[in-house]
Amino acid sequence: MSAPLRILHAARNPADQAGVVVRALRKLGHEAEVWVYDENPFRYQVDREISIKSGDPQVFWRTFLEAIERFDVIHFHFGRSLFPDDWGGVPPLWDLPIYRILGKKVFATWHGSDCRQMRIHLEKNPWSYFKSSDLRPDDDRTAKVVEVFRTYADRQFVTAPDYLDYVPDAEVLGRVIDLEEWPEQAPGQRERPLVLHVPSRRGTKGTEFLLPAIEALKTEGLAFDFQLLEGVPHDEARRAIRNADVVVDNLITGDYEIVSIEAMASSRVAVANIQAPSARAFPDAPVFSVDPTIVRDRLRSLIGDLELRRSLAERGRAHVAATHDAPVAAEKLVAAYTAPSRPVARQAFPDWVSLAPARRVEQVERLLAQARHRELDYRRRLGLAVELPDDRTAKDRLPMPVRLVLRRWRARLTQAVRRRRGR
Repeated sequence: MSAPLRILHAARNPADQAGVVVRALRKLGHEAEVWVYDENPFRYQVDREISIKSGDPQVFWRTFLEAIERFDVIHFHFGRSLFPDDWGGVPPLWDLPIYRILGKKVFATWHGSDCRQMRIHLEKNPWSYFKSSDLRPDDDRTAKVVEVFRTYADRQFVTAPDYLDYVPDAEVLGRVIDLEEWPEQAPGQRERPLVLHVPSRRGTKGTEFLLPAIEALKTEGLAFDFQLLEGVPHDEARRAIRNADVVVDNLITGDYEIVSIEAMASSRVAVANIQAPSARAFPDAPVFSVDPTIVRDRLRSLIGDLELRRSLAERGRAHVAATHDAPVAAEKLVAAYTAPSRPVARQAFPDWVSLAPARRVEQVERLLAQARHRELDYRRRLGLAVELPDDRTAKDRLPMPVRLVLRRWRARLTQAVRRRRGR
């Protein structure tokens, strides 16, 4: 093996994805650590928790200086860098080009809500939870963060294939678990199965579609038991998954997530909404697909077919071992880390001022001023009067394309203010 790599994963650890990978990298002989800002509410194992509650920007500077001194590969998660906010008098994410200047390699993994844009999600997913929830993400901010990483990262990864709609030049890495933490057990299935649902957030899992279907099946007299488990520690959820026969992950996301992977690792039947991108990326995944329009009929057929459930349960662990086990992901990442570095395009990232909504007005004002100068220049060239008629309002003096831009920005800012007042 070549010389060990010095690798930092930061500054978030969603669903312990960074932690699982780092532990696998260490088993391969590399010096790898995961650092996170502030305490992790799920208490995932990390190498360092860095408190930023004091508001002292020196925390970022000290963390940054130690990182560039100790590590050659910096792998970021969840659209964060070591300078995530406008602290310390520098723009967010400003450190990304500095790593590249210093010869470091920069990578990013996107996990879902960090890259998901509502306008695209509504177009691509017929069961988008944005249709029924009050979640209103800042699409413009998200798109800008993605573009900064696309500019400076050597390579990027997504944990699900449908996220390529938001980060088109990324690679699908897939979600990861450490299979050693899930002891093998027999793929048993009871004739009267226990169906388990463990949503992390009901609105993003389609729970509101599942519960009526469950009640309807009970009314029909179908023989099964049902357990809804929410807000419990991961160890309790793990025990419930291993004890269940059928584990319902989600009805709307379009792919199978960590709960499904854990169910398959436990030789249990995973149920999730599988759409075309996930089916193409993972054609061998033994996940029983449902959606809100057919969930009742699909669950009836699954619960009533003991042999089908046994067949799905028997195939699950092998699929996880081949596709989602931590050593598999670690080997892929090492190959990426040791590949030649991608050159950065010959330009600075444009409009790198702030991600705050109020500051975006600056860009609109620049566009308006530029449009005004172009209009005056065109009038001079055409021999027309430079001064516009007095009966025109300031708004009317602007070209129609610019007025449309201004209206869109005014509407967005008004919505942002209303949301803040409603909090």
